[in-house]
Amino acid sequence: MHKEIRFRVEFTIEGSKIDEYKKLVQDMVRLVEDNEPDTINYEFYLNKTETRCVVNETYANSEAALAHHKGVAIQTIFPKIFNISKITRFDVYREPSEELQKVLTSLDAQAYNLLAGFSR
Repeated sequence: MHKEIRFRVEFTIEGSKIDEYKKLVQDMVRLVEDNEPDTINYEFYLNKTETRCVVNETYANSEAALAHHKGVAIQTIFPKIFNISKITRFDVYREPSEELQKVLTSLDAQAYNLLAGFSR
């Protein structure tokens, strides 16, 4: 059974703030890569008009996702990102622990449990 937790988060970015958003995201990715070894995947995708961003995140387990939530990147950079963008959708895939579910509920995340399929 897989313990991985996956997030898909969509942001809408203030039009005049895209350059600032890009810089903050680059800084955040570096911090996560350097400090969160159980973050398996952390990718930001911009649409062509640079008004929306989709973030795909994969964590080894619920504990790793909680560590991310409590980590230096979320605590220091995310508030700045949140000042110039807003979350418009937050989906969680697989089965988060009870503790992680409480955090996700406070963020209005929608959880999806695996119905069928496989991952290699």
